[in-house]
Amino acid sequence: MSTFYKLAYGVGFTPWEALLDHRPFSSALLDLVAREETGPPPYGRALDLGTGSGTWAVELAKRGWDVTGVELVPKALRRAGDRAAAAGVHARFVRGDVTRLEDSGIGSGYRLLLDTGTFHGLDDGEQRAMGRSVSAVAGPGATLIIDAFAPGRRGPLPRGCTREAVESAFPGWDIADVVVADTEPDSLARALHFDELFYRLVRRA
Repeated sequence: MSTFYKLAYGVGFTPWEALLDHRPFSSALLDLVAREETGPPPYGRALDLGTGSGTWAVELAKRGWDVTGVELVPKALRRAGDRAAAAGVHARFVRGDVTRLEDSGIGSGYRLLLDTGTFHGLDDGEQRAMGRSVSAVAGPGATLIIDAFAPGRRGPLPRGCTREAVESAFPGWDIADVVVADTEPDSLARALHFDELFYRLVRRA
């Protein structure tokens, strides 16, 4: 999948970025985030997994989170830094692999972890590695939100995942909510009729 995203960012094909302005999608996602925002900001440490150009990392920073975004594609990381600067917010962007977060030097103790399209593109072994890696940097009682396609054969595109795959990769977590993600403006999702879900997981104490 990293090759696909390198090519996509290289040619400027990033339809998923339009989801920020599509209220049915963004409202559903940010409603899940809001459940973690008790009292006034700051709310604590948040980790955006596979942050891309920082679309959601910047939104979290605007809301009062101390945000770190992790991404493998250098061009996407540069765009993320530019996006944060243009928005006038601080967010840290680090090049790293979500299956080996311990190598990226991002630290631990994250209260909120967000994945808007990374987990569902990994193979079984990579998903389990991501689960171990995320659990190593998450704090006690942390919340993880995963946005994922339903499974299907899509060539170079994300293969999607089942609820069982999520549960298998994150054995120390409980799925607290499953919410439909409306991706209408994403041309890939619309053309291929992808079903998409948000999984909200809570780490066991």
